[in-house]
Formats: sequence, structure tokens, C-alpha cells
Amino acid sequence: MATKTAALICLLLVCQSAGARQTEPGLNAIEESRLEGVAAHAENIPEDDGHWQQLQGYTRRKIDLNRADAAVLRSLGLLSAAQIHQLLLYRQQMGQLVSIYELQAIPGWDEQLISSILPYVRAGNDLEPVYTLKDYMKKGEHSLFFRYGRQLQTSRGYLHTDSTAAQYLGSPDRLLLRYRYNFPRYMSWGLVMEKDAGESFFGRSNPQGFDFYSAHLFVKKYKRIRALALGDFTINMGQGLLNWQSLAFGKGAAVMQVKREGELLKPYASAGETNFYRGAGITMSYGKWEGTAFLSSRRLDGSITNGSGYHRSLTELAKRHTLGQMTAGGNISIADRDWKVGINVIHHTLSAPIEKGDVPYQRFAFEGSTLTAASTDFEVTWKGMHFFGEGAVSGNGKTALISGVLVSATANVDLVLLYRNYNKAYQSFYADAWGEFYRPVNENGVYTGISLKVNNRLKINAYADQFRFPWLQYRSSAPGGGRDLLAALTYTPDKRTEVFFRYNYTIKQTNGKENISLLPPPVQVAYQSWRLQSGIQMKKNIAIKNRVEVTRRKQEGKEQQGFLLFQEVNYQCTRWPLQLYMRYTMFVAGEGENSMYTLTSGMLYEYAVSRLSGEGHQYQCRIRWKFKKGVILWVRYQQTVYGQVESTGSGWDEVEGNRSGMVQCQMQYLF
Repeated sequence: MATKTAALICLLLVCQSAGARQTEPGLNAIEESRLEGVAAHAENIPEDDGHWQQLQGYTRRKIDLNRADAAVLRSLGLLSAAQIHQLLLYRQQMGQLVSIYELQAIPGWDEQLISSILPYVRAGNDLEPVYTLKDYMKKGEHSLFFRYGRQLQTSRGYLHTDSTAAQYLGSPDRLLLRYRYNFPRYMSWGLVMEKDAGESFFGRSNPQGFDFYSAHLFVKKYKRIRALALGDFTINMGQGLLNWQSLAFGKGAAVMQVKREGELLKPYASAGETNFYRGAGITMSYGKWEGTAFLSSRRLDGSITNGSGYHRSLTELAKRHTLGQMTAGGNISIADRDWKVGINVIHHTLSAPIEKGDVPYQRFAFEGSTLTAASTDFEVTWKGMHFFGEGAVSGNGKTALISGVLVSATANVDLVLLYRNYNKAYQSFYADAWGEFYRPVNENGVYTGISLKVNNRLKINAYADQFRFPWLQYRSSAPGGGRDLLAALTYTPDKRTEVFFRYNYTIKQTNGKENISLLPPPVQVAYQSWRLQSGIQMKKNIAIKNRVEVTRRKQEGKEQQGFLLFQEVNYQCTRWPLQLYMRYTMFVAGEGENSMYTLTSGMLYEYAVSRLSGEGHQYQCRIRWKFKKGVILWVRYQQTVYGQVESTGSGWDEVEGNRSGMVQCQMQYLF
């Protein structure tokens, strides 16, 4: 083991020092760490790929930076509020951009940022076309998308005997079929059909075929209609205290991106079965005023908090669509060039009352059949400072508040200060505001960050976050708190090479392992991690990525260390339309909260996050072949081999042996 580790570290260092050019546009190290953070802190890994579908649409119909307004720029999800304001101010003072390379003259815009948005934007000098409704329906692009996946080993839920039936009613196959017409920024319609592994497909328990169906029709910028949604859609209000259903990030190496930025009303065309509305929504505008109203009626699986969407067994099927939810809400806002103020309201009615749990940390959780909440949000830009925030109150009179300021101190220094105070009894169903916890409840804290551009090659980001939980939490039987520190360095010696280093230190409380009382006293846990990652292109068509990560967790005087190393190669064939991707990962990690996460460049619309526990190796391989006439095929294989274990997984997903493998194939047809 030690010899192999040393050899792989030497290979990493050799690759880092080699002359290089950067690979084709993709996620940089900071963006990767943000997505891994979402998986590490979310209760359930989200299945919403709407953000990636939108970006993919922009690659084929790019945003014109000379004409895009703030709403379109926010839809990228890659620009901060300060960066958007600086672009609009530069356009106003200097006129239209002559070239995309002129972006480097905008304060706060560096090479790394410009590189990340280049695939999706252009700087044109042509006139903005005036489209008719007929153009909306003809100038877009149709796509047919199919994905198949299967675990190679048979888990316990599929086993049966002569006298007992299998727990899971269907096959291990996972199917996704999606048709979509998309004219970016103007019109979209489509249909999504999905079957999870273990769910029946045209069986007696599921005669309708796929377990999940979703459809939408969405129109934008038609006369005074800013947006119109029919079918499935998402709502994103303010800073997420009331309702936020799109992809949202928390703390990470992108220290300045703490403000929620997104379109209020968006179409939903993903496979996730919980975090969306079904009905109708509309946004109208008149001068500086804009108003949104929506109405939704859905059937949920017995509980607002059940986010799995699985219907594999008789037990899970018994909960399927047993709870009705009616939701109505709206927003009204007024905006000028440098400020915006909005008022939001939402009301949920359930067909049956929800009962809260009887454990102490759930004392202030929601119970009942109706929930009403309202909020007001604002943003103001003044002399290089951008102020923003939201204050909300739920039906029980409890409040939540978040407010911050982004400061462009100099051309090379940006600062951020963020304060949040979420009452222990604040209640919401689909809130996703910024914080230590994945929901805005029972938390207050102060976050400060700095982004320092040392020169054109070196950038340093750092933050410090002090937080407190006034009431009990899951796995914490007493009020507590902690602090979180991070420092990250990004070095780009040329446009094709990136070296990233990150250090993170977190300290907070959790229950001790000694069950000496009904409420065991909490103990302090200190967590540290060091990460070194590089991305290099050895030749024009060969890209290499490497990572070494070391973690240390100390609890009750006991210390547990983790180690992860991966080597990744991406090869683009010059003679054929073939791309080959391979990765080898070696890891030594703990269980549960001590697990380690890696993001894999999976397939289109998918960035697969691997949660690694224990000790072992992981092998991944993916091929992509572009056929003529708009057909692209992906095939992906992954296998994880664990050391000294008799089984992997838990419950009905337990698999005998020390191996866990899967295969996926995917096809896209554009026409």
C-alpha cells in the first residue's frame, strides 16, 4: 500500500510540473468543490439537472453580452451580483463590447471567470431580433434523450426464495426518457418519464409504465408576459427563506458567491420527484413593476420531508400519493438600475395534518394542515457596494433574516459580510437559504470572506464563519455552535493549466458515543482537510486531472485520518469522433460524516458524486461517440472495490462481497 501510494504521488507531481495546455471548457476546481459540498450537506442528493440543461442550451444559442439584462445574466448561475452590476455599468459608460476579450477590462472580471462563461456567451454587434410567437415554435431545437443504468451486483432487496417474494417489485434497471423542445430564453416544452431501480415497469403494481411522469410548457418575453408556466415549474423567491427549488450552493471556495441568484419562475424538466410545483404560474411586467402569481396542486408521498421518490416495495407504494398539497403564492417587485424591492407570499394547504416527531429536537417542527409565510427582499448597489437580504415570517409568528454586503474594495480585492438569524421555530417547506444547516431554521451566524487577486496568475480566497444553534439538532442533544475556516489558492500559470489548493477547518458539537443518558452530552468535533488538485492538458487532445486530499477528524480524544488520491485522463481522438475518459481513485475514509466525496465528469446533464467510505479503490471509464445527424452516445462503467468487508450497502440495498459496480449508457438525438 505504501509503495503504491508513493508511486501515485510521484505521478501526480510529475504531471503538475509538465508543460501543458488546458482542456476543453468544463468545471474548474472551485466549481467541483461546490457541487461536492452540495452532496455532502444535503439531506438527499438532488436530481435536478435543469441548470445543466439551461447551460447546454446556451452553448448552442449564446447569450449576447451587449444586450443581456440582469435577469438573463443571473440565469447563468456563474456571475455574482457585483460582477453583473460591473458589466452593466461598463456597457453604459463605454458602449458595446467590441470583442469578448474586452471583458478583462471590467473590474472584478478575471481570466478564470471569463473562461468559465466563454462557452455560453458572445459579444455581438448585430441588432436584437424581434421574434413572433410563430418564431418561438420554429426556431428552437428538439432533443430526445434516453439514459439507462444498472447496478451490476444483486442487492438483498431483489433476492427471493421458493417461499418468500423479493422485497423490491421491479428490476434493478433505471430508465429515463425525455423529450424537449427548447428555444433558450423564449420557449420550452417537454415530457419526462423515469423509473428508479427496483420499481415495477408495466407490472401489476405499476400498470402505467414509468413510475414518474412530468410535463411542462414555458413561454418567456411575449409582450407583457415575462414568463408563463403550465405543468411543472419551480419557484425561487428572494434569498431562499420562503421558497427556493433550483440548484443552490452553500459555503465553499467561491467565497463571494453567497447571494442567491436565479429566475423566479422556471420550467421543470428533471427526474427528481419532489422539489417542484405542478399547475400554472405567470410573471407580468409594467415599467419598473413586476408581478408573479402561481397555483399548484400535487400528490405527495405521505410526508413533505420524504424526498426519496422511491416506490420499490409494498411499504413504499402504500405511501405513494397519499398526501394532497395545494399551494398558492406570488411576488410583486419594483426595480430600478441600482435597486430592487420585492414582497413574497406563499400558502400551503394539505389534505391531512402533518404530525411532528416526538424526539426533543423536533419540538418546534411544523405540524398541522396549513402553512402561510411572507417575506420581503431587497438589493441596493451604491459606490462599489452591493447590499442584499430577505426577512421572512411564518404563520406561527417566527422569523428568519439574512442580510449581506458585497464590496469591491479595489480592482483586486473583494470583500463579503453576511449575517443570518433563523428562529428555532421558523417553518417552511421548500426553503433553501444560505447557512451551515441545509434548512433556514435554528441558526444564527456571521460570515466574512475575502477574494484577493495577487496577480493575473494567482488568486486567494478565504472565509471565516461563526455560527450557533440555539436549540437541539439531529445528533446534537444540546444547543451548540462552531466555526468554519477556509483558505483556497488558485494558480493558473497559463490558460491551459490550473493548480488548486484548499485548507478547511471546522469545529462544532455532536452527541458523544457513550449512551450514558437519554440525552447524551455533546462533545466537540474538530475536522480538517487539505486538498491539492491540478488540471493540465499534456497535448492538444489529452487532458489530465489529479487530486490528493488528506482529512483529519478528532472526537473525544480519538483521531481518525482519511486519504484520497485520484488520477484522471481525458482523451479526444483526432481521427474519429471518440472521447475516452478514465479515472483511478484510491481512498481511506471513515463512515457517515467522515465519508469523502469526489465529483466525476459523468455524462451530459450529469455530474456524478461518489460518496466514499471505508478503504478501497474505484475505477471509472467512459466513452463518448458523436454520430452524424445529431446523435451522441455515452457508455460509462464504474466499480468500487472495498478492503476487508463482507458486504456493502445497508438494509435492502446490501450487497454481499466487497465490490460495487454499475454501468450506464445514454443517447441524445438533436433535430
